[in-house]
Amino acid sequence: MTKKILIGLFVLLLIVISIFSYNFYKNIKKPLQSDSLIAVPQNASVIIQGNSFKHVFKQLNSSNIIWEELVNNTENLAKFNNELIYINSIASDTLTNQLINNQSVLASFHLLGANNFDVVYYFSTNGNLDEDKLINHLKTITKTTPTNRVYDEKTIYQFTLKETGKISLIYQKGIVALSFSSILIEDVVRQLNSTTSLLNDDNFLKAYHTSGKAEFGNIFVNTSNLNKLVHLFIDGKSKNYINNANLFCGWIALDVSIKSNALMLNGFSSAPDSSNLYLSLFKNQKPQAMDLLQVVPYNASFIYYNSFSDVKSFLKNKKNLLQLRNQSNELDALIENYTNNFQLDIEEEWLSFMGNEMAAIITEPQKDSTYADNSFLVFKLKDTEKAKTVLSSIALKINEENYPINLFNEFPVSKIDFTNFFTALFGKPFFNLNNPYYTIVEDYLIFGNTENNIQQFISNYSNKRTINQDVNFKAFQENLSSSASIFIYNNIARSVKLYPHFLNETQQQHIKTKTELLQKFEAVAIQINSEKNNLYYNNIYLKYNPVYKQETRSVWETALDAAIYSRPEMVLNHIDNTKEIFVQDESNKIYLISNTGKILWTKQLSEKIIGNVNQVDALKNNKLQLLFNTSSKIYLLDRNGNDVGKFPIILASPATNGITPMDYEKNKNYRLLIGCENNMVYNYDIEGNAVKGWEYAATKSPATKNITHFTNGGKDYIVIPLENGSIKIIERNGKDRLILKKKLPATKNPVVIKLHSELNKVFVSTLDSSGNVSKLYFNDVLETINFSNIPSNSFFNYFDVNNDNNDDYVFAHNKTLQVLDAEKKTILTHELENEITQQPLFFKMPDKTIKIGLVSSSNIYLINQQGVLENNFPLTGSTAFSISNLSNNQALNIVVGDKNLIYMYNLQ
Repeated sequence: MTKKILIGLFVLLLIVISIFSYNFYKNIKKPLQSDSLIAVPQNASVIIQGNSFKHVFKQLNSSNIIWEELVNNTENLAKFNNELIYINSIASDTLTNQLINNQSVLASFHLLGANNFDVVYYFSTNGNLDEDKLINHLKTITKTTPTNRVYDEKTIYQFTLKETGKISLIYQKGIVALSFSSILIEDVVRQLNSTTSLLNDDNFLKAYHTSGKAEFGNIFVNTSNLNKLVHLFIDGKSKNYINNANLFCGWIALDVSIKSNALMLNGFSSAPDSSNLYLSLFKNQKPQAMDLLQVVPYNASFIYYNSFSDVKSFLKNKKNLLQLRNQSNELDALIENYTNNFQLDIEEEWLSFMGNEMAAIITEPQKDSTYADNSFLVFKLKDTEKAKTVLSSIALKINEENYPINLFNEFPVSKIDFTNFFTALFGKPFFNLNNPYYTIVEDYLIFGNTENNIQQFISNYSNKRTINQDVNFKAFQENLSSSASIFIYNNIARSVKLYPHFLNETQQQHIKTKTELLQKFEAVAIQINSEKNNLYYNNIYLKYNPVYKQETRSVWETALDAAIYSRPEMVLNHIDNTKEIFVQDESNKIYLISNTGKILWTKQLSEKIIGNVNQVDALKNNKLQLLFNTSSKIYLLDRNGNDVGKFPIILASPATNGITPMDYEKNKNYRLLIGCENNMVYNYDIEGNAVKGWEYAATKSPATKNITHFTNGGKDYIVIPLENGSIKIIERNGKDRLILKKKLPATKNPVVIKLHSELNKVFVSTLDSSGNVSKLYFNDVLETINFSNIPSNSFFNYFDVNNDNNDDYVFAHNKTLQVLDAEKKTILTHELENEITQQPLFFKMPDKTIKIGLVSSSNIYLINQQGVLENNFPLTGSTAFSISNLSNNQALNIVVGDKNLIYMYNLQ
């Protein structure tokens, strides 16, 4: 999969940070000096060169927030820092400083055994310093007497230090080399006794001579040895995957620039013509503008990007490179398979439409998801129509079944049976997506593992939730070039759940303890462009930016023009029986949104909607309209948002509750009941006319809660709860059906009606100010059921939670959900981290189980009948939410709002 690049990125980050850690980014004021290079063992993976160790050490330990975070939060780097502090204390001594003043300082990193690495530090001295004088001076300032031993005719000194353990030292040819590994000092001795050094390595020298004066120093990376260090961190599968990592390029020489919250590395790498190095593929290829970023999702955690001016020559050269390495078997087998079994020249077919950009992308993995669920391949198209035709033609030949083309937000989505295709054709950075789904967005071809993944990709693009629209990425990108042949991007904060897929068990456990630290680092990026003389310019940028926010697991998100006011309600599309979403924002604008997140229409109202939105068939033609009211008007809209007939109707008095449509005979002769501030309840027909014969008498209090209707013994009962707690029960004509003298307590909680075949056992219920439940029966008996420890401000409802055909008492107060049965025995309790802010919601699932929905802070929760939080919850959301089947298939969806966004999730 993407392991080669992703692991390289991650370890590069670690190496860079370690490099950082050792502070050998010196203030270079003079041309590079190379005296100490003769002592560096040639198996070094990384070399850092600079001067003024003391100056840069002070800079890092006093003003660099990245270094501070790493030292304070990682044991290994804290240990290294202690070592550096000690070395700095020696170097800061007056005499020592005179001996090595203004001389080149080096550090080299080496693999040590199979499971470790360590560092050697090199200081060039002034003139012919006497060895005994140096050792005696070190004895004085360390207050220790070293042991010594002869190795290969050279004396190695070892000082035992309380702070950092044992440090070994050798002085030869005017060079002081010291390390906390005695084995590495032995390697230095052998190197100094050798007749060849890095100064005889043409590849090293070519990169070395490109280095210039850099404020903090220079780094030299030996890619042929770097993968050995990488192996210390990764698992077995990843090791097998990056076997060719040492063939990426030759030496890399980088100038270092450090800011308080960023690290910048710029310089050159080499890839000679005669080599089999990967970078040589980009020789003579002009880097392209990175336009592909306009379709990359905003939550990308990893991007591997290539561009080229001539894709045909690029793929031809890649094929030749594989043959040179004797690694063309996979590609040869792919070509042979398509030629013999499908009569397709798959290379030519692909080249007929492919443009000059391609990328492998992984978006931020969510809880319990694998990165395969978040993997995409994107290809620029030079001919979109040609691509559609060719892909359809290929699909007809290779697909095992005829997959439909479905439209999502007007983009076609289909499936094609490519197997082991992409890695063979484009190389290991481009992972295989077997039997992928695909779509074309603008002039980009996108492949993903599932249809849902492709829909998420489309939704992000449609809603302009792409990486080039992200504020943080825009700021990050200011330090990058607008074009690149290779662009590797890793959002570190978004990769905490990604890294463990590639690391060995030890490192996986380490990552788990460092989540907070990693999420403070925004990203690292690498750009590479071809230059003259087989050189390639590298730009590496690492940024500390602790603004990480975990993104949602939504299928799509749709932005409104203002913050959401109402609960997003699912309404039926009578044309195809799918569901759509109706919502109002704080600016009073209403929206109808498709099941794919597309805004179908908006309409500006002058007031907030009161109550719920209803659907009616006003014309009795099986076409549904939306019925609702504001304080001053009743609205009836068709599915396109147009007013129906004489609506909106202006009310005689401001409304106090939501309108209730009554269809007594189920014949669509609707009656619309609505309460108003003048203590009246008005009755309209579906055409907006006042119903004749309506004899409702004004009460002493307005109707402020939902009006309900039921029949018992062949009679209609319309139940109207009033603000003062009275319950008015009327007939269809508005006359009193029953008169109840007793009242319920006035409350914010809903008044729940419970029906029974015997009228005197029908009751309405709510919670009083003492936290007790009041029940008012239709025989005018008021019953109070006392509960202990139920606060008066609790949310209350009455619902059969455990499916035993008996209603249960449901309380939500502070952070607690409590459900008690009729005997006041606890059925379930559940504690949240934050206060519950909305009435509990109840959902009867297809399997007949009951789920309870809770809203708390900016999260929503779904609790099962045992009081256990459902998998993958909480989810982002701050409004009451709905669960339904949006697309008329077998899947259940959740729709909720937060701030100005509507989220749609799949319920797993």
